[in-house]
Amino acid sequence: MRDSDESCGLRRTRVAHDADEHAHNLSAWEQRYSQFSSGRFEGRLTELRLPGLQIFQESANQALRQSCTAWPDAVWMGVPCALTGELRIDSRTVPEHTVLLRPGGQEFELQTPRDFGILGIVVGRELLRQHGEADSGLSPQALAERASMPLPPPAYRRLRRMLQLLLVPTAPRLGEAGIRERALVLVTQALAAAGPAPGAHGDKGVKPCRSRELVRKACEIALDGDDPDLAVAGLCRALGVSRRSLQYAFREATGLAPLAYLRLMRLNRARRRLQEAARSGARVTEIAIDCGFNHLGQFARDYRRLFGQTPSATLRESRARAIAVRAATGSAQ
Repeated sequence: MRDSDESCGLRRTRVAHDADEHAHNLSAWEQRYSQFSSGRFEGRLTELRLPGLQIFQESANQALRQSCTAWPDAVWMGVPCALTGELRIDSRTVPEHTVLLRPGGQEFELQTPRDFGILGIVVGRELLRQHGEADSGLSPQALAERASMPLPPPAYRRLRRMLQLLLVPTAPRLGEAGIRERALVLVTQALAAAGPAPGAHGDKGVKPCRSRELVRKACEIALDGDDPDLAVAGLCRALGVSRRSLQYAFREATGLAPLAYLRLMRLNRARRRLQEAARSGARVTEIAIDCGFNHLGQFARDYRRLFGQTPSATLRESRARAIAVRAATGSAQ
């Protein structure tokens, strides 16, 4: 849904009431969001697009697991607006005053807390090459070694404030060249002010990258395998690890116990299936069982607690949207 404050073609603001809808509002990215805290979702995105450049600010009232891929041949720099809880990128905890970095075309994962906001700037590599000096710290080799970049607090606050100013309705008065030049200067200044790449978090147990890989395999088995109701003992056997190792890996990579994490992922999968049910014709019971919920009453309670509505209400909304789209398409023809 677009706000009424879209005053020019460069800038747009959208509000969403579903996590995946919010994810899809960011243009040119491939994203999937899963809601991890309880209550009705509300997200807001303001975005400015120019050739080779994208600046945006997004916020969400619920904790999320975000699978993200920026557009290819580009570099993303993320600036958290404020940390209201634990933030993770690719399983690693992000300290305060830290900028996030990822190359375009490469998937990464964020776990964000409630009431979280972030500013983002995506710059095409061709634009960086034209600018010259900005590309050195954002080369593929440099980005492979770091997913975050600590800044001195004054430099961090200035970067955040200047990005916000580029998103205000009056910013297009600078013209495309002026906006592009200011954005590239901000990237260059942030790289110049950055501290050394953070070291590994912790020096014993399963390292974050190993933990993340173990969690990925566990989710693949539990969510996409033949037995969607697989218990922890079955996962341990399938993965060839002890219960303690699996528990540690989930805590290290996600901050949650295995069953709690998998339950949230299953509930989000069920929500997506319910939203698609207008096309598939599937019913609530069928979707719940297929997603690993054999106790339908408990499924309905857990679903309502997480999303603030019953599964049947989601299904009704999905069907109403499909009818509205068909009616609009018919009238347009």
